Amino acid sequence: MSSRLKIVTIGPFPPLRGGISDFHESLVAQLSKKNDVSVLNFKSLYPKILFPGKSQYTEYKNTSDSVETILNPLNILSWFKGSHFIKKKNPDKLIISYWSFFFIPIYMFLLGSIKKGHRYVLFHNVISHENRIFEKFFLKLFIKKIDRCIVMNKYNEKLILQINPKAKIIRNFHPIYEIPYKDDKRNFYKKDLNIQKNNVVLFFGLIREYKGLDLLINAIALSRDKVNNLKVLVVGENYESMDTYHKMIADHQMEESFIFVNKFIGKTDIEKYFLSSDLVILPYKSASQSGVLSLAYNFNRPVIVTNVGGLADYISDNKSGFITQPNSRDISNRINMFFEKDLFKDMSQFIKDDKKRFSWKSFEQKLDIYG
Repeated sequence: MSSRLKIVTIGPFPPLRGGISDFHESLVAQLSKKNDVSVLNFKSLYPKILFPGKSQYTEYKNTSDSVETILNPLNILSWFKGSHFIKKKNPDKLIISYWSFFFIPIYMFLLGSIKKGHRYVLFHNVISHENRIFEKFFLKLFIKKIDRCIVMNKYNEKLILQINPKAKIIRNFHPIYEIPYKDDKRNFYKKDLNIQKNNVVLFFGLIREYKGLDLLINAIALSRDKVNNLKVLVVGENYESMDTYHKMIADHQMEESFIFVNKFIGKTDIEKYFLSSDLVILPYKSASQSGVLSLAYNFNRPVIVTNVGGLADYISDNKSGFITQPNSRDISNRINMFFEKDLFKDMSQFIKDDKKRFSWKSFEQKLDIYG
């Protein structure tokens, strides 16, 4: 086998939007530096009736000849087209992006299109956030067909070994999204949001129950009298009603403390909210790892995460941020400490120096595809 591999990757890819798609695009960019990479993309991921957001697509148009957009999990004809594509490419490695049991049937079918020993699956989640009763049964069948399970934290590694103790696992890490930016835009963005004089925390990403926005709201209620001019940016599309959250804020009489931007934020607008913030908070009730944390590190922003799933794997406690329990009082205590001790500068510098170990090149080297 030559050192330049033929690789097929399968999973959501632009113009499909979301964290899995962004990750897939960055992975392909890295692998393509010294390999021939073809992408098998989805035409759509979910039927409209099951999709809680406004759109599954961005305005981004992909014109690359290496991307074949044909898959639909509910259209079996597309499965055969996908299988034909893989067999025609005859790749040295097949790498699949996995995050939900909904895709197990199509993925199991496509794994049959390549010989044993070359089938890799990258697990963004092992158990989905919905955690259906029958999920582990289907996962057990799926994992048996995989030659290498790639995970990005100890938590997912443990889940896979509970399902199949014989599974071969590569434990890697979630690389940093590399979005260029200029720090000197911070004042401009803060002025645009009218928060020049505020201490600012950011909650970023899709709003779903497990993300713990309610924990953050209650934490802010505990912190507002201890941290001067505290302002919260809640930025991201909501996949559930916002009524409960707005009522909580009104009950605490904190309407002036929150700014809501409830829409999908494209790559060109991400820097506005991170550069305007001093501290990024992930008050999740459950998680594997998070692309939001990767974005925070890209912009050298300190982070508070709850000690759930694999989030803590990425934090140097008291250096790049804080690890807390998933309750409002713990989160509030860390918010208070951060601003009272004025830790932004020291933590931001630590992240800047430390994040080099989370590069895409290092991620590629740990994939064990060149042996």
